[in-house]
Amino acid sequence: MAAEVSLASLHTDEVRRDPYPFYARLHALGPVCKVAPGDRYSYVVHGYEASAHVLRDSATFKVMDETLLGAKPSWEGNRAHAVFMNSVFFTNAPRHTRMRKMFNQAFTPRRINALDPAIESLTADLLDRLAEQAAGGKVDFMSEFAFPLPANVLGELLGVPEADRAWYRPRALALGAILELGGATPDNVAAANTAAEEITPYFAELAARRRAEPRDDLVTALVQALESDGGQLSEEELVANLIVVFNAGFVTTTHLLGNGLTLLLERPDQLARLRTDRSLTPRFVEEILRYEVPTHFSVRWVAQDTEVAGVPIPAGCWVLVLLAAANRDPAQFARPDVFDPDRTETSTLSFGAGAHYCLGAALARLEGQRGLAMLLERFGDIRLAEPPGTPRQLMLRGHEQLWLTLR
Repeated sequence: MAAEVSLASLHTDEVRRDPYPFYARLHALGPVCKVAPGDRYSYVVHGYEASAHVLRDSATFKVMDETLLGAKPSWEGNRAHAVFMNSVFFTNAPRHTRMRKMFNQAFTPRRINALDPAIESLTADLLDRLAEQAAGGKVDFMSEFAFPLPANVLGELLGVPEADRAWYRPRALALGAILELGGATPDNVAAANTAAEEITPYFAELAARRRAEPRDDLVTALVQALESDGGQLSEEELVANLIVVFNAGFVTTTHLLGNGLTLLLERPDQLARLRTDRSLTPRFVEEILRYEVPTHFSVRWVAQDTEVAGVPIPAGCWVLVLLAAANRDPAQFARPDVFDPDRTETSTLSFGAGAHYCLGAALARLEGQRGLAMLLERFGDIRLAEPPGTPRQLMLRGHEQLWLTLR
């Protein structure tokens, strides 16, 4: 029988500051626990193998989509939910399969690999700007490098004009805020709806421009794929997916860069190793993703009676899958709470698994590797100008600001 736990601690400031001791207590109780009555979730899954099983079994464990909401809500009054529920992130088969096929046709390894020179060029330009700003004192790494690098790369990939990318950031943050545990407060929902109302016509107009004047970008490729496979993707689905892919594509990589640099600055010996041998960069990025993943959880609905790690789970309940806990499962990773780029167990759940595995995983890794390597090559002396603030979010976890001095 599974141990019973309360998830109330996940909403406390203590656990939001450092959730890993709570995750360790869960591991001591087994890979799956029953949640005490009164919570939205009936079970919490946190073991590595158990979490991977849930994520890969998309026939049994469904993401929340409009079919699970009961009466279909009025999208006119909830535009943020309209965006999410029409995207590949919040749909199940067969609708998800149809959307994913369209993105797989456009989001190809060739297109990603072709971005490498652009990533290097964009990184070099941002490093020049960092050097200019740092000459006058401290500089905020998050706003001046960690955000604009992936935003500019995604902008190049999608075809979002450079002049519009800074405008987009606060709206993306507003949309992301309602995905947090307990984040769908009235104020957050209102802000997210306003953001969606502004972003939706922006991408609709961008798609229309690419129909009239095609370019070598992802929006053009998706528009052309949509027209060649008539009926595979509605116009509303196209726009929703462009919004969500752009959001997910830069926000997670922003935190990969910010979390990664913070981990290195807190570990001078590891930072020195990476400076000495840049070939270690891929290993370091994988360990950053394992040790401090930006996305701590995912949610699934159980479509049929099943069993996970020997624990019976009935149909009709909600399951909280703690990805960050799975990445520190002592049954999978030796010394899981130690940052160790030399570990041999490198398979993580940082990008999910199964049908909903992250479309942009390869791009995020490439940006993380190029960004960190070129940053360390450019600046021989990187120091924290102020103690970094402690993140309190579990979804899209990372620093809002990271003030540095650079030489």
